[in-house]
Amino acid sequence: MNKNDSVWIKTWIITILLVIGLLGGYEYFLKQRGFNASIESNNDLWSWYRSSITSKQNELVIVGASRSQLGINIPYLKQKLRNYHITQLSINGHYPMATLKSLAEDQNFRGIILASINAQAMEDRYLDMQEEQNLYYEKESTFYKSFDAFLTAALKANIRFLHPTLRMEDIINYYDKNHAFPKAFYISTHLDQSSSGNYDLVNKKNLYNHFVKQKEKNYRDEPPTEPDKWKRNVDLLINYSKTIENRGGKVILVRFPSFEELWNLDEKFYPREKYWKLIEDSPNLHAVHFNDVTGLGIFNSPDSSHIDQKDTVEFTEVLFNYLIMSNYLNLRN
Repeated sequence: MNKNDSVWIKTWIITILLVIGLLGGYEYFLKQRGFNASIESNNDLWSWYRSSITSKQNELVIVGASRSQLGINIPYLKQKLRNYHITQLSINGHYPMATLKSLAEDQNFRGIILASINAQAMEDRYLDMQEEQNLYYEKESTFYKSFDAFLTAALKANIRFLHPTLRMEDIINYYDKNHAFPKAFYISTHLDQSSSGNYDLVNKKNLYNHFVKQKEKNYRDEPPTEPDKWKRNVDLLINYSKTIENRGGKVILVRFPSFEELWNLDEKFYPREKYWKLIEDSPNLHAVHFNDVTGLGIFNSPDSSHIDQKDTVEFTEVLFNYLIMSNYLNLRN
């Protein structure tokens, strides 16, 4: 090796060590500011998990919106229900009827669905909220695109500086407006597509008021359908459930908790006795309401709708102990 080669190698080693040191320092800086690693879910990643569902009866698929995404602690659940293959398909802000329909139409699916659902989810205007993801999976997804999305997410799930809100353009725009480095976002999304909320990072009172006002506006802008007409979509739900049960599977419908003023709004616009009762009284449906599960509605919800990350293990334990005791799930298949 000549002298020039030696200098060149040393230069590269120093450069690599410098880059590693800078990135390590940046990672530590982000940790100190409250950032956690977080992925950004998309149709390809969702399709990766959707394609992992087999025809076995030990499949447990969780569908819903943000409450099942933030409330169910997937790592804990996998330890508790080791005999099930658990897949999280919940999508933030999207009710799950389209995914229930897709799984009912999938002749290979014979597993169990836990669906986080409420009365509003049965309105006509919300039935196709997850149709985009299901159509993408059925018509556009490929193994290569899904696997690439999974590998990308696996990397982001372990490195803070790859956080979706920390792109250089986003940092610059935030600094221009606020003359400061971005604050850590309180929601983190994990590789398994579940999320967790660290509400210590936000003004809880403001967030609570925002959720309540937003939902009240939503209810007033899009008022409930009369129960007799609304029930037609319960018949759809019955059809999906019976189709899956005929193949040996099961659908468990869970009305996840809402709290305080938000629950009062839910009862004002969709009273349980007029709406949810039509679901739970159906002999063809397996329905669970949080008010009937001891301990499920006692948690402190900072925003009136979701569970804080520090409570998700206990919340998951209470819910699934009830499902096991009610023979909806078995610890042995």
